[in-house]
Amino acid sequence: MTQDAGRKLLELPIVEGEPVRLGSQWQNRPNQHGVYFWQRTGRHIWYESSLEASCLVELDQCGEVDRILAQPFRVLFRHGSKVVRHDPDFFAVLRNGDQVVYDVKPARRMTEAVRDQFEETARVCEMAGWRHAVLHEPDRILAANLAFLRNARHSRAHPDPVMSEQIGNVFSGGRTLGEGREMVNRRFPALAMPFIKHLIWHRRLSVDPTERLDFDTVATTVPRPEENQCCA
Repeated sequence: MTQDAGRKLLELPIVEGEPVRLGSQWQNRPNQHGVYFWQRTGRHIWYESSLEASCLVELDQCGEVDRILAQPFRVLFRHGSKVVRHDPDFFAVLRNGDQVVYDVKPARRMTEAVRDQFEETARVCEMAGWRHAVLHEPDRILAANLAFLRNARHSRAHPDPVMSEQIGNVFSGGRTLGEGREMVNRRFPALAMPFIKHLIWHRRLSVDPTERLDFDTVATTVPRPEENQCCA
């Protein structure tokens, strides 16, 4: 279906659709293809590079993105006498209702031609009432910390109310992860880590985001209103 750029696009359930294309994968291909499970919708989001995967993880953890779709549509615009096409990488609906088009590109590959293409895409997005954002490589320390935490982000690692209260009490005044996990489960401290990681991912425990996470990292309980419970 072809649709002119305009405010009517805001009414379309684009994020509920299917990708306009899926790239091919073959042996020894340099780009890493895969899928990322989006807990809020129960859908797998396709990506075609390790950078796109890293950006998905960062968008997931920030908590602002509610629904997201990869390769949502194709944008056609004129560049001189030629018609140029562009497939944005992601389309998202934020929790506040904003609709955002994301392009992912390594910073070193931001050539003049790429900048021109993204400027045209941003112009189309403005006509439609969408925001447009370009994502580059995430901070190395942040990327390492999110990789450390991501396996505990799902609801299966969500502590029950008793365990959640216990962890909150342990870290209420600030405590290292190593000491805290031993206080939560003195017999098998390692079993407490998925719950602790889960609460860090969902910002129920606060850590210094500029430091690499390890057992010497100090975490502190963050009081939150009931309506902002993790895994929501």
